[in-house]
Amino acid sequence: MTEETRIIESTWDLTAYQFKIEADALNLFVKGLKDKKILGRKCRVCGTVYVPGPTYCRKCLVDIDQVVEVSQEGRLDAFTVSLADVRGKPVENPFISCTVKLDGTDSFLMGVLEGWTDWRSVKEGMRVKVVFKDVTQGALADLSHFQLI
Repeated sequence: MTEETRIIESTWDLTAYQFKIEADALNLFVKGLKDKKILGRKCRVCGTVYVPGPTYCRKCLVDIDQVVEVSQEGRLDAFTVSLADVRGKPVENPFISCTVKLDGTDSFLMGVLEGWTDWRSVKEGMRVKVVFKDVTQGALADLSHFQLI
């Protein structure tokens, strides 16, 4: 017997729904940054490693309590080169915003890429490492940037 598809036309009042913001993942992440470490969580069922680490697996929907320290090196996933400001005026020093997948993780971090001389030479898949500020305070800004290696 085939399943019947039913369409129900209605509205969904989102004002009655309470959205949960998972601060625990961010708290764990910045705690690690203070010690110049990248901390995440690993699912005991599927092995997925999340950074920042939520308290439940997005795939298995099980609680995650295993905290893991992950590599500070990884691969450049995606990036954008800013050659102009928000008004379209060319900037003197272009910069690169990027996403990086650290080795052994299944999620991405965002940041700024440094260590390049010509932005045209930057390619997806290039190896990068995390660079921390000299003095860390337990804040997102402790992760200064990513550096090409």
